[in-house]
Amino acid sequence: MANKEHVEILLQGVEVWNSWREKNPAAKPDLSQVNLINADLSRANLDGADLRRADLSKAQLSHSSLFGANLESATLILADLLGAVLNGANLSGVSFFGAFLFGTRMKGANLDGANLLGTTLMGADLSGATLRGAHLMAANFHEANLTGSDLTGSDLTAASLVGTRVQDAIFEDCMVHGISAWNLDGSPKSQKNLCITARGESPIKVNALEHAQLCNLLAYSKGLPELLKHAPRISLIIGRFNADRVASLAVIQQGLLSRGYLPVCVETDKPVWRGVTKSLSPFLTLARFVIVDLTGLRDAGSVVQPLISRQPQLPIIPILEDDSSTGSATGQLPSQGSILEVFRYGGGPDLRTEEVIRWISLAEQKAAELRNSNH
Repeated sequence: MANKEHVEILLQGVEVWNSWREKNPAAKPDLSQVNLINADLSRANLDGADLRRADLSKAQLSHSSLFGANLESATLILADLLGAVLNGANLSGVSFFGAFLFGTRMKGANLDGANLLGTTLMGADLSGATLRGAHLMAANFHEANLTGSDLTGSDLTAASLVGTRVQDAIFEDCMVHGISAWNLDGSPKSQKNLCITARGESPIKVNALEHAQLCNLLAYSKGLPELLKHAPRISLIIGRFNADRVASLAVIQQGLLSRGYLPVCVETDKPVWRGVTKSLSPFLTLARFVIVDLTGLRDAGSVVQPLISRQPQLPIIPILEDDSSTGSATGQLPSQGSILEVFRYGGGPDLRTEEVIRWISLAEQKAAELRNSNH
């Protein structure tokens, strides 16, 4: 609970409070769980203060200093933090819903699990901050600084990253449905498993923010797929890639990239595939070929047949991990001229990029044969 004396001094106004802080530099303000709704704390010195679970909803904190403060699980809904300093602060689990964070400095701050839904972060400095599992839906990061920040597992649905500094930032396992990512400044340290589909849909993932934006347009724009029909070199990878099999997926993706293809991974989150969804259809139209990993699938035909029905001239490369326990899945493949033989491969580190390139070459040959057979 808060220190009553500290609360009483703060309620006398910022001028009195700041004067007390100057005279008592060793004091550690305890304002935990205090109700400061609508409080005017502009330019207040709250450095190192304990504000855990405090309610600062609609508070005026513009140009205030909260360097190293602890605001764990505090509420700052609709608060104004224009130009405030929160460098090194503990902001984990904080609710910033609708807060105004224009030009706010949060270097090295801990925002793990924080809720920044609909916040304005234009020009904010989040360099070196951690935002693991943060809720960033519809947040505006226009020209914000995310250098060296960690956004692993964050939800960036409908977020705006325009002119955002992303050098050495980490974007892994993020939700990026509807993201706007233009003119990004710098190169992230890591980008992978970025899910472009909405919650409840079969996950479609890519490994770059700018690819995510393009793929969002392909999946949800009615006219764009036809416009770009002959432009990109897309290859689909369909399969179950759990934690034990991500190494194999990485090698497949690398092989495709080395041949100039954009790999788009469609994960089957259950042994039985959901089929060709509305968001997947445009990718089938654009894809040069499809790699279907049969490992862990109960029924290969339930995956391959819908692909053939939509795109009968699309080469399909069925692959299967050597030590897979899959039984009759390969025997359930439909008989179709666009389907190549089943390629077995060694899982994890045993799979080589050269082997993937061989699959690609055979798929390209098959595509040429199918085109020639139509003339």
